[in-house]
Amino acid sequence: MKIQILLATHNGEKYVGTQLDSLIAQQLRPEDHYSILISDDTSSDGTTEIIREYQERYPSVIEILPSQVSGSAKDNFIRLMGASDGDIVFFCDQDDWWLPDKVLKTAEAFKDAGRPELVYSDVLIADENLKTIEIDERRLQTYTKGLTLKKLLVQNYIMGCTLAVNRTLLNGVLRDDYPGIEMHDWWLAIYAETFGEIIHVPEKLMKYRQHSDNEVGAKDLKDMKYIRSHLNGKMLRENCGSLIKQARGFYDCYGDLMTPEKRRVFREFFTLRDKNKLSRIMTQIKGGYLKSTAVRVIGQLLYM
Repeated sequence: MKIQILLATHNGEKYVGTQLDSLIAQQLRPEDHYSILISDDTSSDGTTEIIREYQERYPSVIEILPSQVSGSAKDNFIRLMGASDGDIVFFCDQDDWWLPDKVLKTAEAFKDAGRPELVYSDVLIADENLKTIEIDERRLQTYTKGLTLKKLLVQNYIMGCTLAVNRTLLNGVLRDDYPGIEMHDWWLAIYAETFGEIIHVPEKLMKYRQHSDNEVGAKDLKDMKYIRSHLNGKMLRENCGSLIKQARGFYDCYGDLMTPEKRRVFREFFTLRDKNKLSRIMTQIKGGYLKSTAVRVIGQLLYM
C-alpha cells in the first residue's frame, strides 16, 4: 500500500527541514511504502533549496512538483490532491513536527478501503521551539464529541495537519472546481461525513507549532480577543454567508449522490436565509446546526 504525504510549502525555510526530518523518521507497516509529494507556492526565501537538498538525499521518497503560484494553503493543497496517487494520503504543514508513529497509527485506523474514510488524531500544542504548551483542550476549536454533518456545516472541527484520507474518498471528492470552498480540510471532512465515515484516533501524534506566521493556527475559543472578534456584526454576517455558500456549493457538486436525508440536511441549511429571522433561529436550534461555544452560537443566531 502506498502511503503518501502531501506537503505544502511557502516561505518556510525556518521550519521545513525539521518537519521533513520528522517525516523521514516515520514508522511503517511491512506492507507499506512511502512517498512525500511537495508543492511550493513560489517561495522567495530558502525553502526551495532546502526541499531540493532533501530530495537529493532521499530521491526514492521525495517528489517535488514544479513551483507555481497557488496563493493560499488551501489552493496549494488542492493542487497536491489532484497530483496525488497514494492509497492513504496525509496532509502536512511545513512548520509542525510529527511523532514517529503518526503515520503508522493513523494508517492502522482505516477500516474499509472501499468506502470513503477520513482518519484524524489529536495534537500537542507547541511553541515555535517545539516546547509543549499546556492548554485545556476544550478551549480549542478542534475539541468535540460526536461530530455530525450538521455540526460540520457550521464549523470546521478537524485540523488538516492531523488528517488522512483513503483513495476512495479522494477519488470521490476530486473536481476541477470547488464552488464556495472555505478550506480543503473542511471540504474533505464534510465529504467523509456525507458519504462515508470519520474516524478519530484519540492520541496526540504530532506537535502543532504556534508562531506569528501561522496561516490559521489553533484557536482558543475562550480568549477575549477571539470572543470580541466573533461579536463583530459585519464579520459575522459575512462568515455566516460563507457557510451557506460552501454548503450550497458542496450540494451542487455532489447532491445527486446523496441519500434523501443528507440532501434534506443540506437544503434545510443553505435555504436558511430564505426564512424570516425567527424561523431561521428556530430551524438552527431545533435542527442542531449550532457551533461549539455559547458566544459563537449567539453570533450565529443573530447573523445567519
